[in-house]
Amino acid sequence: MKYEFGDERVKRKKRNKIIGAIVAAILVVAAGLGYMYYTPKSSVTTTHSNVEKAAETKAQEQSATKSAEVKPSEIQSDVKGQIKQTTDEPKAKLQYTILIDKSDFSLTLKKDGQVERTYPVAIGKNPGQKQQSGDLRTPTGNFTIDEIIDSSSWKHDFKDGKGEIEGAYGPWFISLETGWDGIGIHGTHDPASIRTMVSEGCIRMNNADVEELKAKIQPGTKVMIQE
Repeated sequence: MKYEFGDERVKRKKRNKIIGAIVAAILVVAAGLGYMYYTPKSSVTTTHSNVEKAAETKAQEQSATKSAEVKPSEIQSDVKGQIKQTTDEPKAKLQYTILIDKSDFSLTLKKDGQVERTYPVAIGKNPGQKQQSGDLRTPTGNFTIDEIIDSSSWKHDFKDGKGEIEGAYGPWFISLETGWDGIGIHGTHDPASIRTMVSEGCIRMNNADVEELKAKIQPGTKVMIQE
């Protein structure tokens, strides 16, 4: 009995060890499976989602950058077009100059120094260089056009008893920067006054002539008035 008891105890210990090993193995496997099973799917999904969003954002940025790019040839074309629109015509007009000769009542339009057209004009009532405002003289010297104004609605009283005259300045008043107020080249309501000394200091032209002149000059055009 004693032997049998001792032998049984040894067998039991061995059996217990085997069972314990099996249980430990089962627990290890179960623990691993449990970790995998209980790992939050949201964290995996979130990480994957973040990667996808980052890739999508990068793609959008690249697409936006690419769409915003302009080819150098296109830029060059746009710039050339703008330069052509804004500078070609004014440059051509700046080739014109004007010479007004009081002695023969003429206005000569020159292009690149060559005479293109000569127009008859009227000048101030009194001869000689202008000395003061209201002396009815046309100033002499080198001036520039500073403004071109639509004067078709202007009126003027010439103090001749006729009151205000409509169309007294014709369609355009080409203002000159002379140092004196109100001096310019303009049209007239009275074509018969051309080639006479009749104005208050301005240079008068026929209306058709001032229309033609206006189309070829601009602010900055040089004007020389001589005796």
